[in-house]
Amino acid sequence: MNIELNRLDPNIPDPIESRRRAAGRFVRIVYGTSVFGLLAVVIIYFGAPLVFLGGPGIVSAPRQLVSLPYVVQVIDTHVAPGDKISAGDKIAQVRSPQQDEIVATYMRALADLAGREAELRIRERVARDSLEATRSYLRLTEEAVKRLETAPSASVSLSYQMEVLNARAQALKAVASQEAEAAEASVQIESLSALRQRLQQHLDRTEREFADGRVVAPIAGVVSRRFARTGQSLVAGTAIAEIYDTTDIYVDWYVPNYRLVDPTVGDEVFVLFGNRRILGVIAEILPISDVLGAEQTVGPPTGQSAQIARVRFSQDAVAPALDATVEVHMYYTGFAARTAAALVDFLGLR
Repeated sequence: MNIELNRLDPNIPDPIESRRRAAGRFVRIVYGTSVFGLLAVVIIYFGAPLVFLGGPGIVSAPRQLVSLPYVVQVIDTHVAPGDKISAGDKIAQVRSPQQDEIVATYMRALADLAGREAELRIRERVARDSLEATRSYLRLTEEAVKRLETAPSASVSLSYQMEVLNARAQALKAVASQEAEAAEASVQIESLSALRQRLQQHLDRTEREFADGRVVAPIAGVVSRRFARTGQSLVAGTAIAEIYDTTDIYVDWYVPNYRLVDPTVGDEVFVLFGNRRILGVIAEILPISDVLGAEQTVGPPTGQSAQIARVRFSQDAVAPALDATVEVHMYYTGFAARTAAALVDFLGLR
């Protein structure tokens, strides 16, 4: 059944047909966008691993631990995590009963050595000063023995001869004893003096290294989050602070286990940080020992990676913040890299 529509003016569009046409166009646009968007998501999801190798990374730098070989308590801190410091800047003030005990032990040892050295010097001086008199007495006994030998045996009794010989023997013994005592005392004094000097050097070094509890930064850099709090007690070797060397910033890229091509030293990669794409180069592939060490310190990204590649930024690049999590992409071909760069430039995402 055909219905004829009579219009006042054929040039005026029918509002009902206009709304139908607009609604149909909108539905077709929404449907097409949904279909092609879903198709693009599927292609990107399943096709991206065939184009580039991507994985998480951590922006890091060489770390310098500041610690003391004593049990210490932090009295005061002069910096906070994130502060920039220079080499030699004071970062904390500590006190250590253990260090005080070590210094006291050295002092007691030095006092004992000083007393023994003084006693040996007295013995040496007494032995040397009395040695001349003992030698004079020995000479007298020897003269008496010579006269006794020249005298007639009938005029000298046996007891007198034994007394003279005994006196000479006692004189010889006294001279030998005093000479040995003086020589041995001199040797022991030299040995004790050398030992005292070594103990004094150890004491001076201990006090110099402790520096009255003043903890200073060994290098210039940025203080990390690993920092002791005021009032905290630390065992020997525990880090009071951790300092990042900002002169050497790099990315530890946790390379995925599933990959078409293994990364090698010298390959170019892109570090994605927000909307930024920073060009970098793989500087080294860390050995398994460093990978295990990184897994103990960094955490989340390492659970699915058995290899770490260290990425260095280009000279003119502005590195992201330390400890920032980034995404690293390594394109398998140069054509894919150039295409991705052109697409990024076209969309203004660089």
